[in-house]
Amino acid sequence: MLRPSPRRSFYVVVSWSGDAGQEWSWEIRPKHRPMGIRLRETGFRSHRAAHEAGRLALEDFLNGLVIERASRSAF
Repeated sequence: MLRPSPRRSFYVVVSWSGDAGQEWSWEIRPKHRPMGIRLRETGFRSHRAAHEAGRLALEDFLNGLVIERASRSAF
């Protein structure tokens, strides 16, 4: 059974909180079904900083998924 590539299954959303904090944040979201947890970080001063941090976090997350899948298939 072919599974969709993890690289195509997740994306990063950058948002701004105009409340008292007035800060940018990123969140990793799945494209198709909910994950059950939120992968998010706040406290960035610009959209660019939040986007770059989110992009790096997504890359780390996806690399972890690939390693996990490889270790499962090795058994």
